[in-house]
Parts: sequence; C-alpha cells; structure tokens
Amino acid sequence: MAASPFLPLTKADVDLVTSRKTIDERTPHRRSPYGEPVTISSSPSGASGDVTLDSYDATANVYLEQSALPGPAVMAYLDAVAGLVGDGTVLELGSGPEWDARYLESRGPRVLRTDGALAFVQMLRAAGHQARLLDVRTDDFGGPYDAVLADAVLLHVPREQFVDVLQRARQAVTSGGVLAITLKEGDGEAWTEAKLGRPRHFTYWREPAVRAALLNSGWQVLSLEHVEGRVEPWLFVTARTGQVPSKSPRRPV
Repeated sequence: MAASPFLPLTKADVDLVTSRKTIDERTPHRRSPYGEPVTISSSPSGASGDVTLDSYDATANVYLEQSALPGPAVMAYLDAVAGLVGDGTVLELGSGPEWDARYLESRGPRVLRTDGALAFVQMLRAAGHQARLLDVRTDDFGGPYDAVLADAVLLHVPREQFVDVLQRARQAVTSGGVLAITLKEGDGEAWTEAKLGRPRHFTYWREPAVRAALLNSGWQVLSLEHVEGRVEPWLFVTARTGQVPSKSPRRPV
C-alpha cells in the first residue's frame, strides 16, 4: 500500500538535532569481554538516545566507511522479509548508509528510508531519496505500511521504551502487517566507543523478554533466530500483527 511522501527537512528538524545535550568526551572507559570500550564509573551526560544520535551525527562518514555490506545471515533474513512483504511498502527505521534498503528493494519491496541522525538523512537525500528524519523513541511513524524494518536500530532504545516503540510500529502497518527487528542478545546494557570512537548505548535482550514485549504490543512472532555475529550474538525477529492480550479475560457465560 502506498504511503504519503515525506516532507523536506524543516527548521524544526534541525532544531531537534541541535537541542540534544552535548557529549562529555572525558567519560572513562574500559574494554568489554568482546574487545569493545565501554564506560565504567560514569556515563555520558544526557539521555542515552540523544548521546547515541549525536555520535552518529558527528561520525556518519566514519560509520559509512566502517560498515560492511550485509553478510549472508542478514541477506537471508532480508530475503525472508521480502518473501513476507512481496512488492509492498516497507518503512525502514534507521536506514543509515542504506545497505539494507538497497538489498531489500532488489528483492521487490519499496523501502521508505528514515533515520534519527540528521547527517544520515542528508546523505540519503543527496542520493535522491525522500528520507525522513524520524526519532523512533518519540515520533509518529505514519503509514499505513506493509512492514516496518529496524535492523540493528531498536538495540539503542532504552528497555522501558521498547514496548511503546513496538506499539507505534503496530499502529503504522496494515492488517496482517509485518515487523522485522534485530537485537543484540545478552543481558543488561552497555556503552561502547567501538567503531566510531564516540559513545553509543546498547540494550541487550533475551528471547523470553522479546517474545513477551511483542505479544503485549500486539505482535505474533513468526520467527526468532539466534544468530552468531562477528563479535556478539544476535536475535533476528519477524512478527505479524495479532491481538493484544486482554488483561481481564472474559469468562464464559
């Protein structure tokens, strides 16, 4: 189903980015078991999502250079998503360097690109796309779309905001619409300066908690795969719209 076109960047878009709190670059860090530097006694000033977006804004070109094309596991995952969506419309959250979008479009779906980092939105628009500046934590997703894709994006969302994001994704899709998300598998959360040299926040997830969050936000899990990454394990998830469970089931008369 076609979605409404995205609007050009406005002054409000720019003001949203510039209003984020600045990063305290003096934050101490150590090496995690995965070889990545993470903060210890303190964390960067400001909300974790704001700090992370600031880091992407400041290092978008570095991220583009450091990021690899989708590997076999990701391509197989995107193939499965394309198989569920056909030639439908996919809203991609956090398009970044658009590797996933380009691959997915080669398989049939139309991909609408978005990102929370202004630098990536500018790159996407310079490449000719109607990309939208979209903060997954707070913004309306629009729609309706046939699917919402968030590959390595919702792992930046604080745990307490995760269900809200899933609910807004559900509101953004058609009946029978699809959700595709990938998350880092593990416990707790961490800061890292790996790859970009600036702090990013990650929330780790286990399968039972992901299944519960999806069920409570109106999604039925189609598949949940445990995937070995280059550094850390991942969860690759697809889901379809379902019924939100009632808190007070009706008793039979």
